[in-house]
Amino acid sequence: MGINNLQIIFDNPTAVFIPGEIITGKVLIIVTNFVKIKKVKLKFRGEGNVLWREHNLMTRRNSKNGSRRHSLTHNKTKTERYTAKEEYFNHKTILAGGEGKLLLKEGEHIYPFSVSLPDNLPSTFEEEYGRIQYTAKVVINIPWDIKKGKEIAFEVISTLNLNDEPSLAEPKILEREKFYCCCCCKSGPMTMIVYVPYTGFVPGQSIPVTVELDNNSNVDVDSIIIILERVIKFKARFPSSKIKCKALKIVNVCIDGVEKHTSKTRVEQIQIPSSLIIPNLKHCGIITDTYFLHVKACVNGGYINEVISVNIILGDMPLTIATDARQFDYSFQPSNQSYFSSKQIPANPLPPLSVNETISVPGYAQLVVPNPPPPYQFLDTEIATYIQVVSISTLSFS
Repeated sequence: MGINNLQIIFDNPTAVFIPGEIITGKVLIIVTNFVKIKKVKLKFRGEGNVLWREHNLMTRRNSKNGSRRHSLTHNKTKTERYTAKEEYFNHKTILAGGEGKLLLKEGEHIYPFSVSLPDNLPSTFEEEYGRIQYTAKVVINIPWDIKKGKEIAFEVISTLNLNDEPSLAEPKILEREKFYCCCCCKSGPMTMIVYVPYTGFVPGQSIPVTVELDNNSNVDVDSIIIILERVIKFKARFPSSKIKCKALKIVNVCIDGVEKHTSKTRVEQIQIPSSLIIPNLKHCGIITDTYFLHVKACVNGGYINEVISVNIILGDMPLTIATDARQFDYSFQPSNQSYFSSKQIPANPLPPLSVNETISVPGYAQLVVPNPPPPYQFLDTEIATYIQVVSISTLSFS
């Protein structure tokens, strides 16, 4: 006598859904002989969790032992758990029973279900210090016996449409000025300008970056490094508010520097790996996933490197931009450096259209990613070989 098999079967065999979708399926119960139950309950749940541990060394000293004084040091390690939890979706339904006892005869018993997902759900996400998970669980209450249950996970993919944020189609121009002091003399400024025509991209696209460097100083800029970096932040709420960061270098590009008292302009295409998966965590308050484009002017002699950082938004639905987008004014463009580009900033390949017509920027499904020539160095994306866990206070470039 008893329940031989218990299953949750989705009509969608992939078990992948989007916010707002209706999930349909059935609960299958296979009984040998017969069994009395109270009810069959089905529960859908979506929640986010953050957890990490920190080990802190505590030191205690004792300095008294009868008439003689000693200094004794005792070291003790205290482990602190930092956690946070959010609930995004909780739905319960009774499939059978609920009032009195129900007799399940021998054989198969099928109970169909239909559940509507909320519209605003973050994507399924799994990382070292946090995750967002969606589950379905069926529980059978049996009088005078242990509950029988079955739980399975399903995936939610929340699309991120870049056109929902019009500001992403606007150009970004950032400028930094640096003075280098050498003993008693002060050199002129080193001025660096970084231009990006828009800041919303999808995997497989390239980020066109223009770097202008007017080096009026007495110090050579040895190289310029461009880094596309992913920063995941996990926000704990207990026992106190604290943030842990995980930084991943996605793309690393090194280009020629600029000698003192010279000016150069360089246009680079930073290719975003097409295999990069972008979760939409807009509706999650304890995990954030952000991307930055760092342009660093590297100098020797003990000087601090100058860095310009641009916040880049990655999604899975590309921007629709106008063909009359504003171009960059090359105020420092040299005439004696043939290996620096003198043409307008290249955009992602687009067909010719009228001035006011709008078009879609090619997505990863449309764009063929070429093999990158030197000096590009691609790193793995989701499982990068270079993983640096840092706190907010130490997340800097020097």
